[in-house]
Amino acid sequence: MKKNKLPSVITILILTLITIVVWISLSIYLALSKKPAPSVPEEISKPLTPTLDMDSLGKIQSKFFLDDTQIPEVILTQSITPTSEPVVEPTPEPETAPVPEPETTP
Repeated sequence: MKKNKLPSVITILILTLITIVVWISLSIYLALSKKPAPSVPEEISKPLTPTLDMDSLGKIQSKFFLDDTQIPEVILTQSITPTSEPVVEPTPEPETAPVPEPETTP
């Protein structure tokens, strides 16, 4: 008995149909599982104004300002000041040296 072989055009059409069905089903799945866009309040999404507030700038300039000559140089030194808690220094522990065993002569 002789087997009839499908023409190559039919094979290509079947593979194309399978590809189209998979593509459509994945597109539907992604569309249904997509998270909605978050809602942004209007006061956040309104555009910024590029003008400067001159009153605020005037307040900044009128603040107290020290130049480098008016700032004293701070030198950190270790000072000995009594503290409320006494400082306890650890006492050294005596080291024990191994005692050699006496040698016996044969």
